[in-house]
Amino acid sequence: MHGIAWISVELLQVYHALLALYLNGLRTLVGAVIPGLISLGLFIKYANQIKDPKTILGFLLFAVTLDLCTQYWGANGLNLMISGFVIWPVLVLLLGDRLPWPMAYPLAFVGTLIPDLYGAGMASHWTRRWFFGVGGAGFHDGLFLVPMETLIAAAVLNPFGTFMRKRGYFSRRRASVDEDVYPEGRDRRAR
Repeated sequence: MHGIAWISVELLQVYHALLALYLNGLRTLVGAVIPGLISLGLFIKYANQIKDPKTILGFLLFAVTLDLCTQYWGANGLNLMISGFVIWPVLVLLLGDRLPWPMAYPLAFVGTLIPDLYGAGMASHWTRRWFFGVGGAGFHDGLFLVPMETLIAAAVLNPFGTFMRKRGYFSRRRASVDEDVYPEGRDRRAR
């Protein structure tokens, strides 16, 4: 009988802030649901093009851990340090075709969503109510802005990384000591 009473209490809490109404709100739809669907589509399309999935997963875990350790609740709500905004464009710059630049969007979204859900969970634990604030700022929410800004930064850095790799930077292959790197007619020992 105790289990039925617990279920009734839980149902009353869910009824208090219906999840369906929460997800159908315009601000939540724009702030979390639409970016989530875009992330899912980009992930399905580009996930098989990742050449170093263990490296990417390691950086994702690093980004989430760093964001979880640096978040705090302030007067304006949950404050997150979004490390993915720096990590994913730099990896697109350095890795090139091993990490397709459109993958910066879903990686930044997941790296922001997990700390945001954790922060909302902390607030719901403190207030004894349902989650609030995940995607609730609409166009101003971090779940909407951070992946978009990360994608723009990755798109800008991708051609620069390609340009630099053609000139030998960021490559795994090192120049050989025996290669003639001096212009013709100049002996390297003549210095």
